[in-house]
Order: sequence, then structure tokens, then C-alpha cells
Amino acid sequence: MPGIVVCVHPRAAEAGAKVLEVGGNAFDAAVATAFVQMIVIPFSCGVGGMVSAHVLSRDHQTHTIVDGCLRAGSRVTPDMWEADYRGEGEFNGESLFEDFRSTMGYTAICTPGAVAALGEVHRRFCTLPWRDLLEPAIRIARQGFPVLPGMAQFANEQPEPYKPSRVERLSASPDCAALYLKPDGLPFDPDDQLHNPAYAETLEQLGERGAEDFYRGELAARIGADLEQNGAFVTRDDLAAYEPVTYAPRSTTYRDYTVYSNGAPGGGPLLLQALNVLGGFDLEKLGHGSVDLLSHLGSTLQVVNQDRRDYLGDADFLPQTPESVLLAAERTAELRAAVAAGTVGGIVPPQEHGDTTHLTVVDAAGNIACITHSNGNHSGIITSGMGFVYNNGMNRFEPLPGRASSFAPRKARLHLMMPAIATRDDTPAVAWGAPGGNAILSALVQAFTNVVDFGMTATEAVTAPRIHAEGDMLWCDARLRTDTCDALRERGFTVEQSPLSYPSRFALCQLATIGEDGRLDGGSDPRGDGAVMAT
Repeated sequence: MPGIVVCVHPRAAEAGAKVLEVGGNAFDAAVATAFVQMIVIPFSCGVGGMVSAHVLSRDHQTHTIVDGCLRAGSRVTPDMWEADYRGEGEFNGESLFEDFRSTMGYTAICTPGAVAALGEVHRRFCTLPWRDLLEPAIRIARQGFPVLPGMAQFANEQPEPYKPSRVERLSASPDCAALYLKPDGLPFDPDDQLHNPAYAETLEQLGERGAEDFYRGELAARIGADLEQNGAFVTRDDLAAYEPVTYAPRSTTYRDYTVYSNGAPGGGPLLLQALNVLGGFDLEKLGHGSVDLLSHLGSTLQVVNQDRRDYLGDADFLPQTPESVLLAAERTAELRAAVAAGTVGGIVPPQEHGDTTHLTVVDAAGNIACITHSNGNHSGIITSGMGFVYNNGMNRFEPLPGRASSFAPRKARLHLMMPAIATRDDTPAVAWGAPGGNAILSALVQAFTNVVDFGMTATEAVTAPRIHAEGDMLWCDARLRTDTCDALRERGFTVEQSPLSYPSRFALCQLATIGEDGRLDGGSDPRGDGAVMAT
């Protein structure tokens, strides 16, 4: 099998597979796949969003992270919204305001990093022309595409307190309303056809002039003028100053694997911390799906999510790096002892909505691109004639000064993307990631341990029954037995069981494995609309 593409949308997976078939490498395929995702799932990702790219290049003997984080605009001040802050959303982690200022509109926008990060991946690792890799997305934007159920469900979700309805969000700018609302003012339905010629034109120019144009060229001038004139905190100077950040991935060991992921302000340290804790238990002996295993998993996720709230943020603005705390041997020992003692709970942290996407690509040479990218939940703002919706990254900063994630000019936004690669005997073995906000951590931990501790195939690993846990809550899908849920309640967990066998709120893991014989296997989470395309 020369190559494999695993992602959350079949047309995007197809675009990546076709690039592999014409001789492109994994990074060529990943860039093409990412831009198609921007068209066909435009609320989840886009040129107005962020990227965390995990790159393992056998050709270049390079293993690196390329981060295009969202950054607060230079016009922010730490206490600017303190007086009007209404707390955090119950199931999304967004900051809440009566006027929705952090969730929709120009004030919700951070400086985007997606184009910068993908441009850097292309510059360093790709073999095919940039313009050619954008062509599939340009073609689909012009020709149109059918709406899949997941996208329609997202567009029709009902509001929560202090949060806009989807119709309100889609009405935040005239171009967004014209593109995504039907003449009767309602969002689209599954199988409706969407066309976005303006986005095609933006990508045409981006393809011809390169990623630089988005930050310091004509596209930047149009973007900057619109943002400045309409009260955004992002300026043309913020765009011009933006650069992606590249660094060596963080790592830990789990069984006989070395696991790598991104660093703060991304969620990689949480994944590594959770595996550090679980590595001290014999999960196979506990038994897959057993009360003992689920109790250990639930407790681990709860204590690690508590550390997320206490320590994770932009390291440039913190007195100590989050990794120095989260991955310290002493902290691992403390948390492992707490899990062994059956510790349940902590501050109940709200969940971030999973409006993100992911792709995993492996080629015949063993090159791996594992990329998560996101718009946050999207701001509803489209600059006239440009076709793409901007992020709403301001919603994940804390409007109270003096906190790890408080506002500061050009500060990177906390995010929970954690694209991961695991090697065995220095040979790539597993690559995986997911959209899903706070639930990414639980999905990635369980999918990986399903492979390593329970010998599952890629599809089995992402399909198996799953839990998610934070605070004293433990959520589980309908496929867990009710007596198992009752037993977990007896151990102190507050259990909420979904009526659905495959609830999409549990994150949509996209996983590829590479066997010792080089055989590739892929699994796209059935909780979403994704696909595996092999070449």
C-alpha cells in the first residue's frame, strides 16, 4: 500500500489520495487535503483559522512541529472585558458575554496562523508546486459540494445561555448570511449544494502569490483594512508581524513506544501526561471495558484536565513552561497515586466545542503529516468578496487579568489540538489526532491504548466504546452497559450516558498504523462523516 489518507471528509481524503497517486509525498497530500477541508467544512477550519502540523520527514531526517497558533491582536488589554464577563459556557469553555463579543463578530477575531503554517510546511517539505496543491480546493469551491449531516447539524444547533444561535452567528456579516443561509433565513440541510466562488478567488490569488500575500501582500491589505475599520483587535501590523513557530516535538515513553506531540499552548503535554500516568498500570490485565479500566481512565482524565486549567497556556507569558510542570516525574507520581487511590473530581471544567478538523497522511517512504486545524467555532465574519469565515479565537482567553490565559497583545491562544506520532524501535508506528475540543484528549488516549494494550486494528481502535471525563463528570456512550455505569457511580463518578452509540461530541479520531512489515491501516471515527483513502 503506497500511501493512506485519513480525515473527517471523504472529498478531502480523495484529494490527498490523488496527490499521492501522481507522485506527491505525504506533505503535498496533507496541504491539498487541508485546503479542501477548508472548503467543505468551512466552519471547522479555514485560511482564517489556526494549524498545528506534526511532521515526520524520513526524506529530510526531520521530526518537527509547525504551529500556526491564533494570536490576540495588538489592541487587546488584560482587563478590557473584565467588568462584563459572565463566566464560562457549561459545555464549551467559551467566555460568556450578553453581547456575544468573544464568540461572534469582529471583536472575536484573532490573528490567523493557518496559511503561515501550511506555507512553511510547503516550503520545507513539499515537492509539488503550491498552486497545484490548492487547485482541488479551488475547483470544489467553484463547482459546489453537498452538505454532509455533521455540518448541517452544527449549523442548526440551538443556543445556550449567553451564546448566539447558529442563525445569529451566520448573520454576523452580510457575506456570511448570503453564503450560508437560505432565502427563508434558515441554515442549509443535508445534501444541499454549497458554492463559494469568492473563496475560490481568494485561493487563486493565494496560489499565485504564495502564503506571504495573506500576511504582507494584497490579501493582507484587504483583510487588515476590514478588520481595522470594524473594531477588531487585529491590525495590518499584526498580520505583517505574524510568523509560524517551529520546534522539536515533546515526547514521552509508553510501553515500548515513544510518543510525540506538540507543546504548549497546544494540548500535547496533556496527552503525554495522561500516558505517563496510565503507563504505571497494566491496562490489559484490567480488561477492556471493565469497570476497573474505565475507573482508571476516568480518574486520569479528570486529574489531567485539572492540570490543564491550572498550568496550560502560552509559555512566553508564564513564569514556568507548562511542560516543566505537567511532565515532571514528581507530578506523574502524584497523579498516578491519586488514580490508584480512586480519586474522582476537581473543578468542573466546561467543554470546548469540537469545531475543528484533522488529517493524517502516510506515504510509501514513511513520511507522516499529522495536522489538526481549526476556526475555533468561527466568528460569522467574512470580509466582503473573500469567501472565508474568520476564527473566533478570543473566546478561549480568560477575560480576568492575572490568569494563565488572560489577554495580552499577540499572545497565543490556548488550544487543545494535539496531533501525535508514536514510534517503536525508532520506526513510525502510529499517527493520530482528532477534532473535538476538550474531548480530543480522551479520544486520543483511548484510541492509542486500544492499539497498544489491546491489539486493535485502526478501525477497531477509533470505533470502540468511549468515555470522556472532567471535573467529577464522566460521560459515556450508549454502548456501555447500564450496570457498568452504575458501578462507576458507586465509585464516585457523576455519570451521564448518551442515548447515542456514536456521539459526535466525543471527538472524531483519525488514526493510521504502520505495521512492522510496512502495511498501512487507517481508521476514521464513525462518530463523524470521515473516510480512509488508500492508494
